[in-house]
Amino acid sequence: MRNILCTLAILISMALSTSCTTNSGGREQAEPTGVVVEGIIIRNELAFPVTDVMINVPATGAFAGCGNIMARSACRTTFEAVDYYAHKMVISWKEYGQSHQTGEFVMKQQDDLDPGRPAWVEVSIFAMGQAGARLIQ
Repeated sequence: MRNILCTLAILISMALSTSCTTNSGGREQAEPTGVVVEGIIIRNELAFPVTDVMINVPATGAFAGCGNIMARSACRTTFEAVDYYAHKMVISWKEYGQSHQTGEFVMKQQDDLDPGRPAWVEVSIFAMGQAGARLIQ
């Protein structure tokens, strides 16, 4: 389990800090949104386990995940703090062996986040076939 968490931390760190391609064809660093992320929490709020939970960042090819999250529990890890870059992401998982995924979305930085305090990415599978993510402190 510790290896999975370490892999998750490394991959999320890569996803949050990679550069993006501009329309002009050149590569430049994406602008951070003003908050530093130091960890991730994936919550299963369902009354049954979910499996193969993955967070993918299509623009960079980066991904991370947890193999099995029991009912009403979470997978949590910290990593070296990185600036948050607002890349689109997709969450996928399985419920009773059936695949589900969100569409591409960008986490919005809430106005109440203090840029002087580190944040966490919180992913929540909150209903059958539904998940989302947000930045929390």
